[in-house]
Amino acid sequence: MNIKKIIMHLLVIILLFICSISYAENIKTIIIVTDELDFSTIEKLDFKSGVSLGLMNTRTSNVFKRNSESYFMTIATGRRVQVEKELFKGLSIDKNGNIVVDGYKDIIKNLDKNYKGFSNNMDFLADSLKEKHISIGYIGNDESSLIAADRNGIIYSGYLDIQYNKDWLVEKTSDVLEESDVLVVSFQIEDKEERIEILKNYIDEFSMDNILIFPSSVTGDVQDIRNSTLVPIIYCSQMKKSGILTSNSTKRQGLVTNMDIFSEITSIYGIKTHTTTGHKMYAQTDTNDIQELIDRNIDNLHGIMNMLIIKYIFHGVIITIQLYIIYDILKKKKNTLRKFYMLMNGLLIMIFVSMALGIFKLSQSIILYSLVLTLITILITYILDKKGVDALSIFPILTNIIILFAVFFCPDMIYNSFYGFNNVISGGRFYGLNNESMAVLITTGIIAFYQVKRKVNNRILSTIDLCIYFPIIIMALSEKYATNFGGYITSIIAFLMLLYITLFKRKLSKKTMFTLFGLGIGIFLIGFAIKTGNASNGHAKSLYIRIGSLGLYELFDMIKKKVKQLVLMAISPPWSIILIGQLCFIKRFLLDDNSTVKKAKIRDPYILEEIMIIFITSICAFMLNDTGVIAFTYMNTYVVAKLLSMFFI
Repeated sequence: MNIKKIIMHLLVIILLFICSISYAENIKTIIIVTDELDFSTIEKLDFKSGVSLGLMNTRTSNVFKRNSESYFMTIATGRRVQVEKELFKGLSIDKNGNIVVDGYKDIIKNLDKNYKGFSNNMDFLADSLKEKHISIGYIGNDESSLIAADRNGIIYSGYLDIQYNKDWLVEKTSDVLEESDVLVVSFQIEDKEERIEILKNYIDEFSMDNILIFPSSVTGDVQDIRNSTLVPIIYCSQMKKSGILTSNSTKRQGLVTNMDIFSEITSIYGIKTHTTTGHKMYAQTDTNDIQELIDRNIDNLHGIMNMLIIKYIFHGVIITIQLYIIYDILKKKKNTLRKFYMLMNGLLIMIFVSMALGIFKLSQSIILYSLVLTLITILITYILDKKGVDALSIFPILTNIIILFAVFFCPDMIYNSFYGFNNVISGGRFYGLNNESMAVLITTGIIAFYQVKRKVNNRILSTIDLCIYFPIIIMALSEKYATNFGGYITSIIAFLMLLYITLFKRKLSKKTMFTLFGLGIGIFLIGFAIKTGNASNGHAKSLYIRIGSLGLYELFDMIKKKVKQLVLMAISPPWSIILIGQLCFIKRFLLDDNSTVKKAKIRDPYILEEIMIIFITSICAFMLNDTGVIAFTYMNTYVVAKLLSMFFI
């Protein structure tokens, strides 16, 4: 009897396994690319259940030269690329009945020109599917066909024309899906209500299949002068729970990228790829209420666009106040030094308050956010001044603590602060610490260490404090948490400089240099070891994997892009202006005003050492990050405040 039961159980397991294989082989996926799609259109589509909704960043390699060829080739390759516009020449049928993309050879040639050996080294969606005997078809006649074309520009099933009739669409779709597992459909709504109704019925007809819907451009109620890349994306799938769509490319609720489409499609069919920079999608907040999903995404979009304005408003405040102070002091107007010192303290308080306010969602109103932040900053500055409390001795430490708390426990606090907000519209960085928040974290960490060093005034205790606390800052910037590779290296350099001064007492020897170098390499590698086993690779680890697949050209290409961005930012106002201003100010004090420095050193023997560590670290941050000039500015904001404090020590 027991043997019979065992045999029956085995037969059931085998049957279920066979059925699951059969089901996997019959999974159908439809990608619908519309000419327009906004939240009002989504409401009219009247989804009932099983829907996920989010915002998709549509950026290509060059944010200023977006075109259809670049957009759809980015989706087809799963990585941002740039293609010259108007290389797509239309579609035709060859003698074998296949669809041919006219001008595709020129597109590939252009890609190979921008990226050596692109067509040979990169994974294409159609080819990746074909390797697993999964075909992709197409219905339509525009650039969206690039998603379905293989590296030779051929699509093996589909129709060039499209009739906006439900019966025709259902019939032709069924025909293509008999031969293909994935279908790309170009659906032109053209602001016609009847076509929205046809699209609704078409989606209902194939509701048991996976359906991805997104537009070819920003249109309708998501179109805004502040938004050039974010569009709605709808995902209907019986295989996934419904909710707010996201991915590990962004790690932000309600946000995915156009690179994720490649990874999602291949993940459905169990295909692994190595050259894509996207990740598969998943839903958060399990809900079937489409109106709730729409409302949350609208709030998310408005919050993002408002934070973009808020960010530049307070960047302007930080820069303008410093330039005002620097100009007046360089003109030798020392009679207002107390006022200048108060203003700088106000900036440091504002940096702290912005992070503290990040726990609240004030970004739904630009005016409310700006008023609350400004009034709280002014109030605290006024109270501290009346009580004779030095903000510079308190708020850098508080800022360091609150940023670390946010990194480890509440990342939204960072994204809701004006300097921690990542411009997800431009799509340069979606999650983790950007370069200004990285700069503030490292600088306040250095200041916090020196505050302790002044109190204990003991080399051994100071070293113990350094070796316990600063590694937490380094970990916060590692791949596992902040994913700021340049900041991670900068923090290690800052730690080694502090260790050299504190433990080794500035004694330069081969043994010291070898120890510091070995320690630095060890810390660097530990940062990657900690990441192992996580759900997704960070930026640096993903780059390492792609270098393994594509060779060193991938590294050189990344460095070239970073250097271009670094130079562009460094020469662009207002960052170039504040860069020169801060350098002139630091030179004025450290080289020209020796009497003030000497007096300050007598009262505080650590002040100059602390300033120099921050300044050297800011140079490293400048050189190691594509927006290094912003990191430099924020680090030296604290240096300017420290230099002004010399008059009041």
